[in-house]
Parts: sequence; structure tokens; C-alpha cells
Amino acid sequence: MAKQYQVTRGVNRLTSWMARLGMGRTELMTTIGRKSGKAREVPVSPIVLDGAEYLVSPYGAVNWVHNVRANPTVELRLGSSRRTVRLDEATDASAAPVVAAYHQRERYARPYMDVPESPGLDDFVAAVDSFPVFRVVDTV
Repeated sequence: MAKQYQVTRGVNRLTSWMARLGMGRTELMTTIGRKSGKAREVPVSPIVLDGAEYLVSPYGAVNWVHNVRANPTVELRLGSSRRTVRLDEATDASAAPVVAAYHQRERYARPYMDVPESPGLDDFVAAVDSFPVFRVVDTV
């Protein structure tokens, strides 16, 4: 069974600080709160696969996922670079290779992803509904 994800302010602060400085591959994503209408900022780790860029939520349908589903236009920021993009959710088995690549790259997320220790693509196909995947489709 996977570990239960809990927001840790220390880790989010550190990764957000690094993204603001343009360090590493973590970016800051600003969404619009689905209920409050206020800007919400969260660190994310985009992944590029076969020339397309994706965002994966290894912790399931967390708040930023609900916000993106309600309003798919977001801002991604790395250092002083900002871009406004639209996110389209991949809801079928085509998301499995993206989740597999994310699992391979992001070691910190593995304990929270409910897949076998050495998962194959079939394991991600079976669990794809547990890990929302969004494709960065265009600049607005």
C-alpha cells in the first residue's frame, strides 16, 4: 500500500523557492481556485515525453487537479520566465507511459504511488485513473 500524501510546507517552500530562482526542473504553477476564485500556487515537475510536455499528479486528485479541471488555463513559472498555458487531461491508457516515465524520474514520489516496487507498463495502465495526467497543449 502506498504512503498517504500530506502537504508538507517545508518541502513546498524549498521547491517553490528553487523554482523562483530558476533552479532545477520544478516549476511553479498558478491555478485559479475552483471555489474561491483566488490564485493558488503549487510546485510541479513537468515531464517531456515524445516531444509533448505533461504534468502528473502522483498523489491523485489533489486540490490543484480539481482547480485545473474547473479552469484549465494556468501559469507556469521557472525563474523569471512565465508562460500561460492550457492543460488538457489525458483520461485513457495513453497516459500510462507518461506516468511510468514520471515514476522513473521522480524518486521522491514513488512511495506515494500505489504500484509494485518494479512496475511494468501494464501496472501503470491498471492504475492510470489514480494519477491524473495533463498535457500542456498550447500557449494562451
